[in-house]
Amino acid sequence: MCAATVAASGPRTVGHRGSSVGVENTREAFAEGIRRGYDFLETDVRVSADTCFVLSHDEDNSRLGGNLKIAEATLSQLRGQTLRQSRYGTEYTATMATLGEFLEQCRLGGVRPVIELKWGTGVNSNDCSLVPALIDTLTASGMRSQAVILTSMRPCLQYIRENYPDIALQFLGGATWRQHFAWADSLRLDLDIAHTYLDSADVARIHAAGLMVNTWTVDNPGRADTLVSYGVDFITTNRLPAEL
Repeated sequence: MCAATVAASGPRTVGHRGSSVGVENTREAFAEGIRRGYDFLETDVRVSADTCFVLSHDEDNSRLGGNLKIAEATLSQLRGQTLRQSRYGTEYTATMATLGEFLEQCRLGGVRPVIELKWGTGVNSNDCSLVPALIDTLTASGMRSQAVILTSMRPCLQYIRENYPDIALQFLGGATWRQHFAWADSLRLDLDIAHTYLDSADVARIHAAGLMVNTWTVDNPGRADTLVSYGVDFITTNRLPAEL
């Protein structure tokens, strides 16, 4: 199965943290995702000490060779450290990217952004005070109508649904996602479920409610084919072998 086949006749493809090329969540990874023809690019958003929206899956950059906590460092400090990552036998270096830069890259590349909200100052289950600024960033980029926001933080999703009903939202779920399905349905949230916790009956149930289902992170082509047979709407992947 290749990306073109999925995009043409089945689920839309979502490049996980961009792609498998380059340091995750950085310009090179996104550029490769655009080159591969993914329909969407996914990234992780956190908040720096100077309230910039930066792209990082982890709460610190130590896994990528740094020694800073995202919430305690300014954008300048974060950019001052070189990020390093070995992926599929190739070493890459990069600097941290911002949400605004990601959105611009998506706009120019003709792909839609999928934005996963990670716990950060003003963007968390107890405090949504910086969510309006995040939505303003989407609006200023011209990508508001194209963006999808996803998170496991239920209060953030509820806040966005109540205050910005036009924003496309997905509830991020793992092993316990079924316990939250009625709540997600009540807010008309699409689902983004770890593929190991998803079967054909689940997909049928989600579709019967009039919702869509995304599934992550799928790098095995056999498993991808199974998920296609279930009828999932999106497949999030680092890479599928036929893409390379």
